[in-house]
Amino acid sequence: MKTIKGKTFNIHKNITGRICYKNNIFIKNRILVSGGLPLLRFGLKAIITNKVQKTSIPQFVSDIFPDENTIVNITSDGNCNELWNSKSKHNALYLTDRCNSRCIMCPQPDNKNSYYDICSAVIDTLTPAELDYTGITGGEPTLDMEILLNLINKISQKSKTKPFVHILTNGRKLADIENVQKLAEIKNCDITFGIPLYSPVSEEHDFITGVRGSFCQTIKGLYNLAKYRQKIELRVVILRQNYKNLSDLVEFIYRNLPFTVNIAFMGTEYHGRAEENYELVGIDPNEYRVELFNAIRECIRRDMNTGIYNLPYCLVDERIEDYCRDSISDWEKTYLPQCENCSKKTSCSGVFSTSFIHSENIRPYSTLSPV
Repeated sequence: MKTIKGKTFNIHKNITGRICYKNNIFIKNRILVSGGLPLLRFGLKAIITNKVQKTSIPQFVSDIFPDENTIVNITSDGNCNELWNSKSKHNALYLTDRCNSRCIMCPQPDNKNSYYDICSAVIDTLTPAELDYTGITGGEPTLDMEILLNLINKISQKSKTKPFVHILTNGRKLADIENVQKLAEIKNCDITFGIPLYSPVSEEHDFITGVRGSFCQTIKGLYNLAKYRQKIELRVVILRQNYKNLSDLVEFIYRNLPFTVNIAFMGTEYHGRAEENYELVGIDPNEYRVELFNAIRECIRRDMNTGIYNLPYCLVDERIEDYCRDSISDWEKTYLPQCENCSKKTSCSGVFSTSFIHSENIRPYSTLSPV
């Protein structure tokens, strides 16, 4: 998420609200960007200004202002975190830092914090139309099933349509069929579960997740979801440990998990543990160019939906470039200087701004040699 640093006054606990540049009293939970004090203060949660105001109203002081209509969380220690941008297609509710796996390439912080109250406040602030597509992620959002169920039910009750909800989970807690049954009972949501499967070899998958037995738990969770006719997207982060087995993984999924609605092959974000373990997991996409092409070709032959995420066009075999998705979240996507004159930049995924290293083979698409 984007974070603006500043100073706070009269703020003793987190404040969540929508950024407004005009003091519209009909906007719920508004945080007003203003150079002075507003006359009408009904429903006003805080002001953001570039100079300290003599007032008891909570205020965040900074020379940088959030975009209008975004939803932010202001903390007492001077952070203004963007939680939801209505112009973005990559919004998600970050439920918790906690996780029951310890994946060797995980980019997320290894903390014990829960953000349910903040997520709930975001839903309260959003309009029903803004909830048409909602991502839920972590950490591992299924660790406290009751909290997750409360959150999804809240989305379901507020939305006037049947909203699409994408839950990113390792699937291990879904090995308990009662958890899946409770999720399946939520009728007014179109839920898809994004679940990582790193290898058809249990020992290899378990090594990547850092938990012995995680492969068996995930597979059981997948079958439980299938029993209740839930939608499943499998996610394959490509690492040095598994790139040679990509085609074998497609074969495994075809024969054992035919109910999968999509397979996402994903480039690695070299941040967090992926940076710490770079010597172990790091690999340039050029090294698995052939293996990725073969895996996508096997998906096509078997009429399996698939896509390539987090990889720019120039690092993928041009015969499968139509499967590249512009997938990196707006707030963490960037382009390198050599991308400026690329003819495909406007539709390209770009690279992670959070990664400490990028491929030396990134270059303008027009300079690529024909296959």
